[in-house]
Amino acid sequence: MQIFSLKAKLAVSVKGVLMVLQRRLVDRRLLFFDELGEPTKLTEAEFYVGYEKREIEICADQPFLGEVPLVRNVAPDLTCFPASHSQEALRRRRYLEGVMGKDKSELPSEEIMLEELKKIAKLIGDTCAPSISTVRRWASRYIGNNIIRLVPKHNKKGRAAAITGELEGILGSVIDEHYLKDTRPKISKVIGEYHLRLEALNRERLPSEQFILPSGMTVRRYIAKLDPFLVDVARLGKHAANKKHRVAAGVLQVNQILERWEIDHTLLDVLLVDEETGLVIGRPYLTIVLDRYSRMIMGYLLHLSAPNTESVLRVIERSIRPKAELLQRFPKVKNEWRAHGMPARIVPDNAAEFHADDLILGFNDLGIEIMYPASRAPEMKGAVERFFSTQNLGLIHNLPGTTFSNIQEKGDYKSEKHACFTLSQLEAVVVKWIVDGYHQTPHRGLKKMTPAQAWAVDEAQTLVRLPVDLDALECILARRTSVKVHHYGIEVDSIGYHSAELAQLRLLLKPDEKVNVRYRDEAGHVWVHDRFRNVFLLVPVKDKRMIGKSREMWKAAQKALRDAGGEQPSFDELHRCYQELREDIDEARRSQKLRVRREAARAKLDREGRKAETNPPPVVVAEMEWVDRSSTPPTAPSTFKVSYRPPAGDRP
Repeated sequence: MQIFSLKAKLAVSVKGVLMVLQRRLVDRRLLFFDELGEPTKLTEAEFYVGYEKREIEICADQPFLGEVPLVRNVAPDLTCFPASHSQEALRRRRYLEGVMGKDKSELPSEEIMLEELKKIAKLIGDTCAPSISTVRRWASRYIGNNIIRLVPKHNKKGRAAAITGELEGILGSVIDEHYLKDTRPKISKVIGEYHLRLEALNRERLPSEQFILPSGMTVRRYIAKLDPFLVDVARLGKHAANKKHRVAAGVLQVNQILERWEIDHTLLDVLLVDEETGLVIGRPYLTIVLDRYSRMIMGYLLHLSAPNTESVLRVIERSIRPKAELLQRFPKVKNEWRAHGMPARIVPDNAAEFHADDLILGFNDLGIEIMYPASRAPEMKGAVERFFSTQNLGLIHNLPGTTFSNIQEKGDYKSEKHACFTLSQLEAVVVKWIVDGYHQTPHRGLKKMTPAQAWAVDEAQTLVRLPVDLDALECILARRTSVKVHHYGIEVDSIGYHSAELAQLRLLLKPDEKVNVRYRDEAGHVWVHDRFRNVFLLVPVKDKRMIGKSREMWKAAQKALRDAGGEQPSFDELHRCYQELREDIDEARRSQKLRVRREAARAKLDREGRKAETNPPPVVVAEMEWVDRSSTPPTAPSTFKVSYRPPAGDRP
């Protein structure tokens, strides 16, 4: 619950009018000013009566609730004024000290003052000495030998405000109606409407009472003096105004490695090509996990599918595990990648995949705290956002086929023409840049240490925790569901799983009791919880042809058969449909439409960017059996060889 107290800068709404408490007067009354600068004085009793009647409301969105702001100021010195004004103050003090002396506090007689002023003027080179009345005026200000009081008050000079009184009230209504709008109209519209209203009023007034129309520049100067925050709230929106005028008064303190991870996705500014056809398939996504203390990259995931819960679970698992086995896939990487271990907390954004129940339950099991930032607040995970910018400037925008960050940077560059990287080639480049480049570059936020050095220094003083059983880590960072156990085993996404241990577990379960199951996109096996022994059983798929297949593609095959009118398709029909989808993908990858090629390439790869079917059944790729779909059966089976040559314009 928020609280408030009557202190300076407290913002309230009095009968719908926004006012700010300026100060307490001598008689203890409260002095408020509205948006137009009009004062309002209230006693504390009047304020609290209005507060209880709901006529006075406290603005909830302000920085002066619940605490008294501590403001400490220091008076200005001569350097805070223009040089000519400072020199004039020193000149005036020279005359006063010459006339009064450094220890005297009174001026001498006029005869003595005239002689002394002439001597000082001659000494310092003035053509004319100041008059006695001028010196007396200076002496009246020079209290306590404070030279600042002798500085000319030129800053208080200037013409009087041209828009006041009734003119100001009319302009305020015009500004509210025609300027403080989310459509962001121009000031010229305000000037035109203001002049039209004044001219309409002048037609109803006597010549001696008519308004003098302020110039357009006068109106612009008036608008420029409005509260910029209130203007931005009306024109940009409350969230955008808060972000624009936010105050970063503190510094995030992270004391050791693995204390705070930041995770985010980005769509890389580079086009990829298919590894077989050479045709452009679109831009990939990159998911990054970064350790805030050392700025080390804990893990990554390069993929074509849009980020979801499965991709987040995979990148977290990769971030926790050591990277020695992963680096074996990239022999050109020279340095170690020592980042590994269990984090204390992780900071994602507010995307849907970070709020999934499976993800939250997995993090709870691992003891990882999730710190969700405020909505649309990327500055809460600024380190990983900064990494994406560094990567774009240092790597991605230097690759052939880059799309750059905007059309101005891209210019006439033909991204599709120069695209040549496949997904696996880009992954090798990204990993080498991270390990041999970014990790070995001095970082300003690390006091010129490299991320690798910062990690190595703190790793010697920090207890790095790792899971004892990597199968347990896989089981925790997995999707979750509950199913019944039948005599034929269990089904997850219409795929059957069974084992001898599962059959024994079924004998102990109550009728219609469900068991907890953990599974991944790869359909080869699932984990089933045995509550009697309190362990998870690895249950393999019943049909070994499903090993290495993607659940998403299997669901697509089921949907295709259902849409075709099949109610209970058999496994053979599903498997045949799955293979036909694979053939459709191969055909789509040669399509002239970028969207079709991207969908095909995405379906061909799993969540880690590898081919989805790691153990495919033996087939002849170069030859296909001819199936005649006409009513007359073919006279004899035949085969034909399939060859394809892309058009000249599409060759890499």
